[in-house]
Amino acid sequence: MTGTDGESRKNRNTSQKFGIISRPEEAHIVRKMGVTGGRIVGIQGLKPLLAHMSAGDALCIPTVSSFASGAYDLFCKMQYLSGRGIEFQSGNERYLNFSSVRPLSAVEVETLKFFASREAEFSRWVQCSKLPDVAKASLVKRIQAEYLANVVAVFYNSGIKKRGN
Repeated sequence: MTGTDGESRKNRNTSQKFGIISRPEEAHIVRKMGVTGGRIVGIQGLKPLLAHMSAGDALCIPTVSSFASGAYDLFCKMQYLSGRGIEFQSGNERYLNFSSVRPLSAVEVETLKFFASREAEFSRWVQCSKLPDVAKASLVKRIQAEYLANVVAVFYNSGIKKRGN
């Protein structure tokens, strides 16, 4: 994704799929989602990839836990993608998939917002505590991981069940 990629992005007429992975063994998941090998990058390549993407393109990830550090981080990233018109597809949490044609429902957005705000609230409380800085950092990471795990549990493909299932 060099300088010429920006020019090619302006000249292309079709949307493309791009993949973000955190571990090499996740590549097969985004390939199954229709992403070709040259369009799969590690999580460190997210910023250059987003600069290359345009409205109508799709960002495919194996799972939200490999894409975001916490519920608040996930919520912010999803808001950013939605604002730019970039589709979002998760291999494990398909209930979080959105596009310009099928945006997230109000219930889904409010659920994400709830997890994000609670995580931020607890993290602020920890930062204001009298704990040592090392303990604060460790505890904040644990809070982020727990709230992201809650998001995964709620939105996992089989996580939202209809009555009687």
